[in-house]
Amino acid sequence: MLKYPNEDLSNHGRIRTVLDVGCGVASFGAYLLPLDILAMSVAPNDVHENQIQFALERGIPSTLGVLGTQRLPFPSKSFDLAHCSRCRIDWLQRDGILLLEVDRILRPGGFFAWSSPPAYRDDPEDVKIWNDMSDLVKRMCWSVAAKEGQTVIWMKPFTNACYNGRAEGTDPPLCDKSDDPDAAWNVPMRACISPLPEGKKAVI
Repeated sequence: MLKYPNEDLSNHGRIRTVLDVGCGVASFGAYLLPLDILAMSVAPNDVHENQIQFALERGIPSTLGVLGTQRLPFPSKSFDLAHCSRCRIDWLQRDGILLLEVDRILRPGGFFAWSSPPAYRDDPEDVKIWNDMSDLVKRMCWSVAAKEGQTVIWMKPFTNACYNGRAEGTDPPLCDKSDDPDAAWNVPMRACISPLPEGKKAVI
């Protein structure tokens, strides 16, 4: 979908780390390994009994983890791509705090791939979710990198230009300067956008 040369998903090593949320038995992580892309597969609970153990025995990095109230145990800008395929997470709850946590751990220019019924179905409830999700990511300054069938891929901005150009009072707000986006152990999530380092630009 991202149309890299020669269908090289890693884009010559520029996509190296992936967070797979709601990973099931980590099949996506297994698919990425031969492509030299390392995925951390996170399952919210072990509904299949020993699914994480099954993934680990196949040599796929995986763990039980919950997007709840605490930050994920990764510093900011740790991942090039986050992936959610029917992971049943309500990204709109609590002012979008869970999606803002994903934003924190994505590098500048990083991607969020979302496969979900609201991305392609036409019933009123899914249309509303899609419209609300689109509005939220627009206010977060994400842009659509690709959309096909049931999947949409958004891209995080490279710089603070879009954040600084938002109307005063736009939610979600930027995090206070006192907030350390790299603080990740036993730190509560915050419903704010972590500004990007000034004077630096990622390579896509």
